[in-house]
Amino acid sequence: MMQSVESLYKNDDIIVIRKLKKDGSVDTEIIQRITDILYKNGLVILPVDSQYEIVGVANTAVEHKLKTIIKSRNKKFVRLIASFKMLESLAMVTKFQYDFLHRIWPGEVTAIVPQKEDASREIALRFPKTKFVQEIIETVGQPLFATNILRVTKGSNKHSDIIRVFGKKVDAIVIIEELCKRHPRATLISLFNGKLKILRAGKISSEEIQSYYYLGSCDEEV
Repeated sequence: MMQSVESLYKNDDIIVIRKLKKDGSVDTEIIQRITDILYKNGLVILPVDSQYEIVGVANTAVEHKLKTIIKSRNKKFVRLIASFKMLESLAMVTKFQYDFLHRIWPGEVTAIVPQKEDASREIALRFPKTKFVQEIIETVGQPLFATNILRVTKGSNKHSDIIRVFGKKVDAIVIIEELCKRHPRATLISLFNGKLKILRAGKISSEEIQSYYYLGSCDEEV
């Protein structure tokens, strides 16, 4: 039986779950339904860790759809990854930076790093900690674009507002009721110019980020 709750929303494109399983996973049927949509360049809203995001496969067609929904032509989207192999395929980082990212990922931190194809250009990456999001990315087999919905919902994480605003704009909505509360956004950092810069404080404190970073500096000096 599919993991679900009693809900007013019975549509195939709206999935409401009271809470995640203890290990952070959801039923495989739900993973399959979401990935089937993503394979077809569809868009899905789901909680990435504890913030609701619109996600889709990282390609030009999906990028255009996302920019249309959020009404921004210049928006640059975070790419969600589920392994350090994906990091290596997208970014050019030093061994020190790689080791630092190992200390903070999976976690609620978005890192801006040099692109692998052109180190003069930046790319924003996040390795989410929630197991079911990792499973979706792994099943699709490639990074996903992601953008936070709060700008469009005017700061609301209520599932009724999410469904009202996006019900006809995306291909599916996954609501985890335990994750509909207020929650800090992911911390945003940059490693682009070879130094750590904390661009936006968030779920992971600046002090914690710096402690992981300078711990690596000490190790390297030794």
